Amino acid sequence: MYGLGADTEPGFKADVQKWASSNGVTVKFTKAAAWDTEIRARVAGGNPPDVGLFPQPGLMCDLAKQKKLVAFDDATVATDKQTLVPGFVQAGTCADGKVYGLPNEVSVKSLVWTDAPAFSAAGFTQPKTLDDLLTLTDKIKAAGKTPWCIAAESAAATGWPITDWIEDLVLRLAGPDNYDKWVTGALKFNSPEIKPAFEYFQKIAFTDANVRGGTKSIVATNFQTGGNALFDNPPGCYLFKQATFVANKGGFPDAVIAKLDTETRPYAFPPKAEGDNSVLVAGDIAAAFNNDANTLKLRNFIASKENGTEQAKAGSFSPHTTADVSLLPNKTLQTIASEVLYKAKAARFDGSDSMPAKVGAGTFWTEPVKWLSGQQDLDTTLNNIDASFPKASS
Repeated sequence: MYGLGADTEPGFKADVQKWASSNGVTVKFTKAAAWDTEIRARVAGGNPPDVGLFPQPGLMCDLAKQKKLVAFDDATVATDKQTLVPGFVQAGTCADGKVYGLPNEVSVKSLVWTDAPAFSAAGFTQPKTLDDLLTLTDKIKAAGKTPWCIAAESAAATGWPITDWIEDLVLRLAGPDNYDKWVTGALKFNSPEIKPAFEYFQKIAFTDANVRGGTKSIVATNFQTGGNALFDNPPGCYLFKQATFVANKGGFPDAVIAKLDTETRPYAFPPKAEGDNSVLVAGDIAAAFNNDANTLKLRNFIASKENGTEQAKAGSFSPHTTADVSLLPNKTLQTIASEVLYKAKAARFDGSDSMPAKVGAGTFWTEPVKWLSGQQDLDTTLNNIDASFPKASS
């Protein structure tokens, strides 16, 4: 059972079918329209799938705590760990210390997109550190141009793109270990470790003339198409932070996607210090609901380096550093894989997807919207999110 998108689903099914045919196994695919709701209902009704692909590690660990999932054996984890980007094993590890899920494929979020010809013609260059990014922002503005497009409108889910900004900044400014503590609630949003991420974002998003349309426009600008002004003539902005999906249909203009390698140049969202590169990702984690031999073989294949050939051809990234990047359909994605994902010293899954839903899909979305809209200050925003975090049971 899975909730994969239209771009990923065909390749996933092709990879699994090929494995199933070679192993004499029959696999029935079930697509969930609303993964969270449907998987909870099936588990509650005593009718879970054999294998599920979880987009949210937090939900997976909720079910593991209820004894509904089967952990990976140590040998399989050790084998996969040899080739997985550092951090992916931790993403599938729950509170009891056992690994219940490992990734099928991932998307990369730690990216800043540019219009390659316009960016180069203006004399701008890739920022190597977060300080460089602020300097670049000021340089673009000093040239009489608008540095950023920032977009957070997503209908009922408005605000979630800001969580990606904050997560990337926490990962860099506080470090992977503190990122993990923050996701579990061990570090508060308004702590000395986490607050600087919001303050850095504030420098960019709240400074006059930094953002196309101004600060308050951010929550009214669609997250998929909000960066398309990069490609206006003259450009409406020069920088846009968004995940790899924006290079698919429905994101950048079709004419840009058709010439992606020459029209765009995505850079890694820069680290605090050169070489200290971490990467924020989203993806789907394979987990087993029973210990039937074929169930475990299927789950283990999905998480293995042998999986992903057909998915790569459709533009999906394997979490394994040994993946053949030449299978990816264009140079842009190949570069993201080799220079951003596979060079990362640490990878972390989307923090809001791992937090309790009341926070990760609740106040972490809604409170920053109020902040960006001028309804409240930063401390109020952070304190309100902290107040919503479920208290740990003793």
